[in-house]
Amino acid sequence: MPTTSCKKYGKMPAESKILVLRRFVVGDQDLLVKVYGYGGMMNLLVKDGALTSNLYITIFEPFNVMDLIYRQSGPLILPMDIKNLIPLSYYATEYSRYEWMCLVSITLIRFVKYYDKELFDLFVNYLKLKTSNVKTLHLRLYVDILVKMGIYKQSIFKKRHLRIVKSIMSLDIKSLERLNIDQKDYLDIKVRIEDYLRESL
Repeated sequence: MPTTSCKKYGKMPAESKILVLRRFVVGDQDLLVKVYGYGGMMNLLVKDGALTSNLYITIFEPFNVMDLIYRQSGPLILPMDIKNLIPLSYYATEYSRYEWMCLVSITLIRFVKYYDKELFDLFVNYLKLKTSNVKTLHLRLYVDILVKMGIYKQSIFKKRHLRIVKSIMSLDIKSLERLNIDQKDYLDIKVRIEDYLRESL
């Protein structure tokens, strides 16, 4: 794995398990990578990371999980070494699978700010899922987030929607594939949960 000497910076490094969410090319050849880890949402700067000769370009692909050794530099973190890479980006070879994984990562970026191990594991597990019933599984993800955060309550929902939510919660992942939800109900429940999550941030 790529590595940078700690002595060069004169600081002790930190270590965190991270999930890569997004990345952008900045300048001509650097990468700015948004990751979720022990420090919550963090911005990682990879010098020369966009160059094809740099191994980091394949390591810091969205959805990958790894143990990152890094140092802090102002609001950014800088990579020093990588361990235990889990290349979940390989799952995103099909476009439908890629769309689902993007939806999961966007949900994490929008509604989770602080690190929680159960939330971290939850999102990693959802990234691994393959679904043809995106609406239903997306609502299940939202409900699972509320439960893991300890803020789930039935009063969020209208009575008719609560019946749908209870069905979603009671089924295993495989059974959720067969649960059909009306588009309007999906959007209404989704908006209610999103509004509630924003209020809870």
